[in-house]
Amino acid sequence: MEFEDESRGRPPDPDGPGRRADRLSGLVDRLVAQQASISRAQAKMTGQLVNILETALSDPDVFTESTRGDSRTVEQVRRSLRSELALALHLSEGRVQSLLDTAEVLVADFPDTLRSLKAGRISLPHAECIVRESTGLDRDDLAVFEEAVLEYAETSTPSQLKAQAIRIREGLAPESITERHTSALEERRLEVWKGHDGMGWLACYDRIEIVQSLYNASHATAKSLRKAGDERTVAQLTVDSFVDAAMTGFVSGTDPADDDAATGPALAGRMGAIRPTVHVTVPVFTLMGLSDEPADLEGYGPIDPETARRLAAQAPSFTRLLTNPETGAVLSVGRDRYQVPADLRKAIEIRDVTCRFPGCNRSARQCDLDHVVDWQFGGETDLDNCQATCRAHHTLKHATRWAVERDPMGNVIWTSPLGRSYRIRTESKVGFEPLDRDRPVDDHEIADLVGADPDEPVDATTTDDEKWADEYPENPEF
Repeated sequence: MEFEDESRGRPPDPDGPGRRADRLSGLVDRLVAQQASISRAQAKMTGQLVNILETALSDPDVFTESTRGDSRTVEQVRRSLRSELALALHLSEGRVQSLLDTAEVLVADFPDTLRSLKAGRISLPHAECIVRESTGLDRDDLAVFEEAVLEYAETSTPSQLKAQAIRIREGLAPESITERHTSALEERRLEVWKGHDGMGWLACYDRIEIVQSLYNASHATAKSLRKAGDERTVAQLTVDSFVDAAMTGFVSGTDPADDDAATGPALAGRMGAIRPTVHVTVPVFTLMGLSDEPADLEGYGPIDPETARRLAAQAPSFTRLLTNPETGAVLSVGRDRYQVPADLRKAIEIRDVTCRFPGCNRSARQCDLDHVVDWQFGGETDLDNCQATCRAHHTLKHATRWAVERDPMGNVIWTSPLGRSYRIRTESKVGFEPLDRDRPVDDHEIADLVGADPDEPVDATTTDDEKWADEYPENPEF
């Protein structure tokens, strides 16, 4: 006689949820293996691109009438080859140029990054990020930069890697940030791109403190309107608030050639009306004028010392976080020049920086405060049990089988419905660390489930998603 499951009143299911979850988890393992194969194929393509480029430059008469190697001929060959590859690969020329630039730098300057790509430990976007963020470094600093940034590349998303790579680069050449900021300021501009269905994109390229202030003011207005009962979404209210402020704030009825109209008290008053709340982390010696070490603007990264000093001294809506120049530990939080929110929320925002879900970069200031141990199950509202979680991931935690906990060291650990765990260190720049990296995989069981041959090589073919290729910039400034 078989024993029945007393809680269910029926025999145990040999193919229950746990078993099915294991099978589905195996499918995810297969997908991860395919991604690694794609990375290996992209590494191979990188070498092929360099080989094609070198061959083309050695035979310029294939593309031009000139056989000389002067700069003009080289540029003509490159442009011709770029168009050739774009057509052959069904990619835009901008994308092909990016691939060529990345390939050249990887082969010439970043051999370890290329090896990591060949091994499938990073993706092509990671490699492109490393190449892009190395721009401006002296050749002697490239090896140091590569070694430091690769420490994070294999356990971070490309966007998280970008933030850390910027910090590493500025650490290698902090004396150049002021000069580069001054030069970049000359390039400030507004740009417009057409979209579908009578829509479009507007980009403002200006000083980061101005751009961040515009967004924060719009977002804060949106949340206030939403709380007051406006039925539009926060995203809709954010853009509507920005548009309303811009359309009603411009000087009207004046001659555009009148310099006084463009720089008078009315314009100054509108600029002064923006009251954002932004955290600026300033090394204490930089604030004192004894060092030119870059400061850190929340949600962006390093900013030049002069801007940091100005914001810390003059802007009442900026929080000054003074740090020890050796340990980086927070020494004090300025309270005399801005309205301080609840102490607990401020502490959590400063500690967490972003949403505490693996790979999410939404600012902690725009997140909900979530109890790690739910309030209804005895969780307390304190610093240890609360964390910043964006609305989407907050909902995910409560509406699905995703679970979160803190280990004895204070690390955040998320566990997926398939039993995959990811650890987020509260004091580390690494985005997240898989805790079951070496779990064995039964390829034959997976193959039986999907009707595939487990011994068949993985197809590494991938396509490029260019959904916005016709109207949206491939590398927007924002």
